[in-house]
Amino acid sequence: MRNFAVLTAVCLSLSALGLTACGFTPMHAPQTLSVNGAQPLEMINIDMKPGKDVNDKEAGFFVLQRLRDRMGTNDGKYTLTVSPSWRRGRLGISANDVASRYDGTISATYTLTDNKTGNILDTGRVVAVSTFAASSDPYGVIASNDNAIQSTAAEAADRLIVKLAGYFANAKETPASK
Repeated sequence: MRNFAVLTAVCLSLSALGLTACGFTPMHAPQTLSVNGAQPLEMINIDMKPGKDVNDKEAGFFVLQRLRDRMGTNDGKYTLTVSPSWRRGRLGISANDVASRYDGTISATYTLTDNKTGNILDTGRVVAVSTFAASSDPYGVIASNDNAIQSTAAEAADRLIVKLAGYFANAKETPASK
């Protein structure tokens, strides 16, 4: 039995050596995408444009808060300009024309700019949707709307980070390394 355990340990060690020789890296291993020792998302200053109404401004606040939680507060080589917009649509209209559910949508357009050259590196739009139930109480609708803005803003910020990470991963040469 002891010989079997030793043989198993030797086989596992050899297979581990074979995996590292083929270039295998764990999925959650640190990535090598860095510029002068810093990750590109750590070098982005966020500029949130004010919305046209209170809901847009509130959505912008929560998107900015989530982006700062994820990326930090930086004064880096890039500026991310974000313009969020909140829209609420009625769903599930009853016979007396009262909505029982709502769809909350945050649409955020963004522009990533190189601070040194002023060149626009990436631009796009992310959309996040949250569906929520509405009570017959008007204060319940307000509370549900506020909660939907917060959760949808978090999703929009996460989608924005994925877009930025995709941009930096696909960039042949990051502008900051030139």
